[in-house]
Amino acid sequence: MQLFRVSANHQISAQFLDNRRLSKQVLEIYQIIRVCLAELQIIEGNTKYLQHPIVKHVFNNGSPYLSDTWRYLQACNDEHILRGGIRNIEFRSQLFKLGQTIEEYKNLYSVEPLPPYFVYGDRKVYGQRAYELYQTLLYDKWSNDKIAPRCGIHR
Repeated sequence: MQLFRVSANHQISAQFLDNRRLSKQVLEIYQIIRVCLAELQIIEGNTKYLQHPIVKHVFNNGSPYLSDTWRYLQACNDEHILRGGIRNIEFRSQLFKLGQTIEEYKNLYSVEPLPPYFVYGDRKVYGQRAYELYQTLLYDKWSNDKIAPRCGIHR
């Protein structure tokens, strides 16, 4: 699991992602949020990923950054749709319900923005440098991809 954030601005981060990773990012953020909500016993769900470094970071010791993480999900989903991506009716409905749940219980979450955090393998970096590291990681991944990234970003 990753939160590919190259900027504190969610729209910039979403625009930076290639089509394949953008679609996958929406699904991963959706899963991260659901794990946090399940751990807070707001919804029923699997919490086995709570120990994953990214999920643990978002969960923030029980005061999760869900409002801001939700905004990142929305930015990624909006960018996905803008590029011609399609969401089936069931997933659109699930996203809508997730948004309603986040709004309903917003008093339980941190109002702070999600702090930048880079995790790749054993490497973990907090702070502004995390954004640069995700850019570098994405460039590296794109250079090894067999399919062109189709995101409009050039190195």
